[in-house]
Amino acid sequence: MVTFWIPLQHIPEPKKGGTGLLFVDKSHSDFALPYWNAFDSKEYSRLDTRYGSEQMINHHMPLNIGDLTAHAGWTLHCSNENDYDGTSDQQERYALAVSFVDTKAEVRQEAQDIKKLDDAYGGNSKDSLGDNEDRWSFKSWVVEVKPRTYFEHDLVPIVWPTQDLNS
Repeated sequence: MVTFWIPLQHIPEPKKGGTGLLFVDKSHSDFALPYWNAFDSKEYSRLDTRYGSEQMINHHMPLNIGDLTAHAGWTLHCSNENDYDGTSDQQERYALAVSFVDTKAEVRQEAQDIKKLDDAYGGNSKDSLGDNEDRWSFKSWVVEVKPRTYFEHDLVPIVWPTQDLNS
């Protein structure tokens, strides 16, 4: 999986109050972190040593309209609050994230269970491992596909290759 993060506005460099995405170098190879460790586990409190040091956290700013960053889907990343005008008031950051996933990727049963828990708890279930960030991207379609099989769904377009993948 690769994700392109595309700012829809100028993002100043951090010393001028801007922040786009911050990336933790080498974390892309540690895909098990959110799936084997609850978010409040000790593994999250030692991220600075898990991947080397605080120097492992990098950014690619400033970014202008038309720029983008690309990262592997498992890369640990975040963004801090914007403070463009020095008032410490949080300002909105507008961006588009586009992710490309292998067409042979399967949906895990746990993803469907997360959707059911969210429905039961008003979208705020914390009863699972992993990061809640991705739920918004799959919760509208995930229960409509069969887990651990090839699937096609209108909300998950196959853009490459263009021919039928089952033939």
